[in-house]
Amino acid sequence: MALHDDLAAAAERATAFAERGERVDAVLAAEPSRGRRLYLCAFAAGEARSWLLLEGEAPVTNRALVRETVALAALCEVVGEAVGDEPPRLATPAYLDEHGAPDIVAAAFEAVESLTEEVEAAYRGELG
Repeated sequence: MALHDDLAAAAERATAFAERGERVDAVLAAEPSRGRRLYLCAFAAGEARSWLLLEGEAPVTNRALVRETVALAALCEVVGEAVGDEPPRLATPAYLDEHGAPDIVAAAFEAVESLTEEVEAAYRGELG
């Protein structure tokens, strides 16, 4: 399945977790380890935004895995934009190894930390 189709299917699965008046605003795919694909889903209702990480159809509640996946996805987005790689892209450590110049990665630190904090603060469900 092409990444675009995979993301569309993940967005469809994420709609089951949307609350009344919300929409799935974005879905990013990440593989923090080979063969383990996760989907970072953003939900929006007006100005409010909340987040959920899905593994297949199941929400992820492991805080460390959520943080790792958010950081990987954010870094790959920043690197992809910097090198002109058109989305969608699959966030993997290999992608960072191939495209992530140290200066780009270092410059992204503040944005990555900010997104990680936002996701944790507005996460759907308890993180353990």
